[in-house]
Amino acid sequence: MQLDHSLVVVTGGASGIGYASAARFVRDGARVVISGRDTDKLRAAAARLGDNVLPVQADTTRPEEMKQVYQCAVDHFQCDVTAVVANAGISRQTPVGDTSLAQFSEILSINVSGVFVTVQEALPYLARPASIILVASLAAGQGTKHFSAYCASKAAVVSLAKSLAAELADRQIRVNSISPGVVKTPIFDTLGISPAQLAQWSNVIPLKRPAEPNEVAAAIAFLASEESRYMTGADLAIDGGMSGISPF
Repeated sequence: MQLDHSLVVVTGGASGIGYASAARFVRDGARVVISGRDTDKLRAAAARLGDNVLPVQADTTRPEEMKQVYQCAVDHFQCDVTAVVANAGISRQTPVGDTSLAQFSEILSINVSGVFVTVQEALPYLARPASIILVASLAAGQGTKHFSAYCASKAAVVSLAKSLAAELADRQIRVNSISPGVVKTPIFDTLGISPAQLAQWSNVIPLKRPAEPNEVAAAIAFLASEESRYMTGADLAIDGGMSGISPF
C-alpha cells in the first residue's frame, strides 16, 4: 500500500503498536507525527524512524495539547492530515472491591475521553477524504477478571468508532476501529505478564502465538489507505482467531 504524500498522526507512537504503525507508514511513503507524554521516549523513537517523523509531546486528555499536535503537523509538513491513529491508552488491573474511583476513572479518561479528544481536535486539520483509526482490543467483547475498567473502556472505543463514523461520513471522513488480541508489546512488562502466562494464553489462540506489533500495524495501514475506502464503522479483529474460533 502506497501512502506517498500522506500525513499521519499516531498517538502513543513511541512504542508498541503505535511505534510499529509509524514505522509502517514511513515505509509506505507517509510523513508521520508521533505523540505521547514522555518527551525522551518520543525523541528516541523519532530518531530511529528517520527524517519524515516529527515527535510532539502531548496528553490526549488535554484538548489544547492535541490541538498543538495537529498544528505542528500541518505547519511542519505543509499539508493537511490524511489519517489519524488514536492508539494512546493504558491498561491496569482494577479488581472490584479493591479499586478506587480515581483509579477506575483514570483508565476511562485516557482510553475513552482521550480518544474522543484526539478525534475532535483533528477535525479542523483533516484533508478530505480522511481516515481515522481507533485502537480498541479483543477485550471489548470479553469479560476479563480484574480488568473491568480496561474492558469497559475498549468496548466504549468500538462503540465510539461507529457513532463517529455515522456523524462524519458526510464530511468524507471514515472512522473504523481495530481490535488486536494478544500482542507482544512493552505493556506485558508493566502488567507483570510472565512467560508462563504468555504460553498459557498462546494455547487458546487458534494460531498458537501472540501477534507481532508489525502485524497489527499492517492492518492499521490498510484502514488508513485508499484500499479500505469503502469501509467505515467497522471493527477489524486482528487476534489470531480468538474472537471467532472456539479453542475446543
